[in-house]
Amino acid sequence: MNDEPNAAYRLEGIDLEDGWIVGKRIVTGSEGGGSGGFFSVSYEVRRNGQEAFLKAFDIVKALQIAAQQGKTLITALQEQAQAFNFETALHDLCLGAKMRRVVKILAHGQAIVPRLENEQIFQIPYMIMELADGGDVRGYIGKTLAIDMALKLTYLKDVASGILQLHKAKVAHQDLKPSNVMVFGNEMAKVGDLGRASSQDLPSLHDSSSIAGDWNYAPPEQLFQHPLVDWMDRRMRCDLYQFASVVTFVFFGTTVNLELISRLPNHVKPFAWQGESSSYSNSLPFFINAFDEALIDWEKLCPEWLSSSLIDIIRQCGTPDYTQRGCRKTLRQSVPTLGLDRFVSELQRLILRASIEARNTSSKQADSQ
Repeated sequence: MNDEPNAAYRLEGIDLEDGWIVGKRIVTGSEGGGSGGFFSVSYEVRRNGQEAFLKAFDIVKALQIAAQQGKTLITALQEQAQAFNFETALHDLCLGAKMRRVVKILAHGQAIVPRLENEQIFQIPYMIMELADGGDVRGYIGKTLAIDMALKLTYLKDVASGILQLHKAKVAHQDLKPSNVMVFGNEMAKVGDLGRASSQDLPSLHDSSSIAGDWNYAPPEQLFQHPLVDWMDRRMRCDLYQFASVVTFVFFGTTVNLELISRLPNHVKPFAWQGESSSYSNSLPFFINAFDEALIDWEKLCPEWLSSSLIDIIRQCGTPDYTQRGCRKTLRQSVPTLGLDRFVSELQRLILRASIEARNTSSKQADSQ
């Protein structure tokens, strides 16, 4: 952190509106960097025995970065205000639509921090959100028992449901990744962090960005900055591609992009991957071949009862060809849709199958004793 006083790091012990009390700071990766110049500091908060998560906007750091980018102070402050207002408005929209698979915002406001000498910024905008007592989904990889598979499939179904709920409200998440899949009570997952989302009804600063979220999870068409106009192509299909990487991470400990990077020659990789190609169209056949090779390898790692169905979900959601990304049946309808509801139903079917397999395994173990 810079030597300049920063009130965003001094919220511990402060009483907020509505009875919330700020606890200890939670050190997260976002303190080391942010998406698009927006930074935050995380805290535990408590009210009447209820624990939650507080996200304080780090305006000082954001202004420092903005100055390095040559932005004026007024522009930088306007951007911070717009980012805060957009995210809180988006969460309010989700709350009103009763999105049960999206992390809820419980409160938002400004914290008044005791001012240090010469400190200019001591009013800190914050949001308080549900605390995922199970952390994020990264803690649930590497388990292979049938009962663990049922749990993994449940988390994936919940994520698909959350994205479906957002899409119905004309919102695209844009930054779906394992660290943004939050686990509650070891039995349910929700989609978190709408800071990089896009809405058809609410303007945001990153609407014009070719890549709104984490570049590590961006689909090929965005990495190549391939021009896209249609909302479904430009934003919603990105969510499906990122969902495919959540699936592969949960089951195989890797992502679609990591697999593609390891399999592709440099001359067809985008510049973002230290490659030499500027053409999405020219590189696409190579991407598809590499993706098909990865699917074959992943299928070998699955139990027979799961392999075909799980790989087909990854294939439909994660294909590098954005025009084919989505449920193949619903894409052929007179009014094409991405068919996320079909993936939710298929994952629910697989959950039931995993439960049956777990019972069969337990019975066989009991009989052998």
